[in-house]
Amino acid sequence: MSTHPSRRTILCYAAPALAAAIPTIPAHILLPSLYGDTLGLGLTLTGILFFIIRLIDMLTDPLVGYASDRMKMRKPWVVVGAFLAGIGIWFLFNPPAAPSGWYLFGWASLLFIGWTMFQVPYLAWGAELSRDYHQRGTISALREGAGLVGILLAGIIPVALGINAPLAQTALLGNVTLVAGAIGVLMLALFVPDMLRSISGRWTTDASASHQQSAFRDRAVSPWGNQPILPKWGIGRLCDGCKGLWQNRLFVRLLFAWLINGLANGLPAVCFPLFIRYGLGLAPVDQNMLILLYFAVAILAMPVWVMLGGRYGRPVIWCWAMVLAIVAFAFVPLLGQGDFAGFAVICVVTGAALGADLALPPAIQADVDDWDRYRFAQARTGLLFALWNMTNKLALALAAGIALPILGMVGLTGQDGGQNGALMPENDTAKLVLVVIYAVLPIVLKIMAVAMMWQFPLGLRHQLALRRRLARRMF
Repeated sequence: MSTHPSRRTILCYAAPALAAAIPTIPAHILLPSLYGDTLGLGLTLTGILFFIIRLIDMLTDPLVGYASDRMKMRKPWVVVGAFLAGIGIWFLFNPPAAPSGWYLFGWASLLFIGWTMFQVPYLAWGAELSRDYHQRGTISALREGAGLVGILLAGIIPVALGINAPLAQTALLGNVTLVAGAIGVLMLALFVPDMLRSISGRWTTDASASHQQSAFRDRAVSPWGNQPILPKWGIGRLCDGCKGLWQNRLFVRLLFAWLINGLANGLPAVCFPLFIRYGLGLAPVDQNMLILLYFAVAILAMPVWVMLGGRYGRPVIWCWAMVLAIVAFAFVPLLGQGDFAGFAVICVVTGAALGADLALPPAIQADVDDWDRYRFAQARTGLLFALWNMTNKLALALAAGIALPILGMVGLTGQDGGQNGALMPENDTAKLVLVVIYAVLPIVLKIMAVAMMWQFPLGLRHQLALRRRLARRMF
């Protein structure tokens, strides 16, 4: 089977990403404040519940990745996961007037577990569609670009229809997600081949010829030093696979940088509606406009980041994008009440940096998968992307578990648990804490992520060398 998919195949692969991204704004940005503030559950309880839900969701990632690897199929997992997530979206985005904590816990758990069953095999599927360095970057960019278009639609639709009420807005976006998701998943199931069986078959053929090639494997070394290939065929048990991954230092290094940067992005995302409302004193219509601006700039910036990454190396360009976000966040403490224009500029800069965060790290992870396959002679793409996805969810869990309880304890939404949403005039401490969580902590975290990724040794030259050696081993 060809390892260079057609444009139609790539477009059909990217289509579900658009639908999956539409509920991103409600799920990651609006829902915590909706349930914790507008619906009266309280920020502390909501933050704790989202933290627990994310942890449970996170634990399913390696199980799904391992199972899809062992079954040698991606497509069934993607379809079933999308169906379960759709049920969760319907109930979570159409809550009763006074939902209980159990209501939030149950339907959010179903949503995120279904999301895992969809997303982990989906990401691994994309890495398996092509082994070409530049085409892999294109696949990643189109998938993430389709996702950003979905997020952009989620920002445009409420603005275009003049819907600013949080409950009406989430219900509308939930319905749009279900329709778009049904179309996108159908396109994926009908027109995108499941590459894992083909890759596994070729890998098995190589294993059967291993006796003839043993001399080559014994001599083969890493491009970064005298590290012999370990001829270990098959994943084995899940725990053994996970244990072996920690020997891949490049994977561990990238994973921790992704976690730290994910937390740096998650804290502002969780606090965004609260910062708009209590930190700047802006109206819901301003919030919708700023969200739309933020993601629109991210879409426009993505092709530029992909081009720069292909020319100068994805790791170094990702580092410079994080530096750009650091500079923007440094100006947040200088904003005053009602400063829409100043915050809009910050949204433009951080939105541009978001384009790099979405397009470059998954492509770097796909390159690390090549290194893992070469260094340890194991096909475990699903497991790697499961841990990648799990790390992203851990970052979001920590963001909700840290930010919301702290803001609840300092009394950001007053003493009524958020029923009226009025900030007490004398509580300047709460606003200061909000600024620290929204802007100062992300600066510190992104500096740490840049330090970890600076001079990451897997660029274009090394990846091309890996592909040549893998091709010689497989044929």
